[in-house]
Amino acid sequence: MGPLPIAPMTETPPVASSKAAVFVRRLGSTLVLWALIAAAVWTGQPLLFFGIIVALGALGLVEWRRLFGATLDGGWRVWLYSVSALYAALVFWQSRGGHGGSPGLPEAVALPLLFFGLFAGTLRAPLEGRETLWRVLVALAGFIYVVFLFSFAWRLVLVPRWTGSGPLPGIFYLLFVIAVTKFTDMGAYAVGVVFGRHKMIPHISPGKTWEGLAGAFLGAFAAAHGMVAVFGKHIPIIDHAHAAGLAVALAAITVVADLAESVIKRCLEAKDSGHFLPGIGGALDLIDSLLFTAPAAWLYFHFVVTS
Repeated sequence: MGPLPIAPMTETPPVASSKAAVFVRRLGSTLVLWALIAAAVWTGQPLLFFGIIVALGALGLVEWRRLFGATLDGGWRVWLYSVSALYAALVFWQSRGGHGGSPGLPEAVALPLLFFGLFAGTLRAPLEGRETLWRVLVALAGFIYVVFLFSFAWRLVLVPRWTGSGPLPGIFYLLFVIAVTKFTDMGAYAVGVVFGRHKMIPHISPGKTWEGLAGAFLGAFAAAHGMVAVFGKHIPIIDHAHAAGLAVALAAITVVADLAESVIKRCLEAKDSGHFLPGIGGALDLIDSLLFTAPAAWLYFHFVVTS
């Protein structure tokens, strides 16, 4: 199978109403994520919160499969979904069994099992050249990009176990990451719309500007220091110095994450990953940046803040 054709895409300058609609859309994604987490905090049920994480990840995986059309139909889809469900169960078992939230056993079981099943599936029928290999690679990429990376949204809740109390001791650390990630996105858009003049990467995202990049870092700094000021007692291992470091790191990663999904959607000629949330898009559009920032924040807490 040859490279997927990329259709030429043209951009027209957005009118004021469309600019406002995009900003509201980005704000809406932040409010949706916060509302879901607030519901879990209010109930105090770890299983409910984990269910929310699994539901978003599952929807994201379904959207990933749909982006590639019939590539993962039939047994390929069943095997990918089955291994992903087993992985989610192992992650929850590991975290609730006193083994912490670090990657380990779930990955050691799921990844070899996924590899084995996918390649075993190639034995059922005559090979189709690159098309067969493409199916295997798309399934593997979907598991890593959506399922594995998003599992860090749950692991973040378990990182600062010794600094919090209750069934979800680190929930405010996840709120911190969501706030910085989403305000990075909104800061980039707001500043880019008002002051943007110099295109950053027009062949991937014609609307992104260097001025918007500066706005991304401003939004990240505002969110990070605002979270410390308002919720400092709930995130005691993050002081203003760490907030500044995390703001820089997460803002840079958020920009790359946003561009990564733009690359995927442009190559597949898709505007949104789905229609899970009217006006926002699909689950992947909701969590795309968190797929990168959650693992980065987890690593930062483990090797910088608590070292």
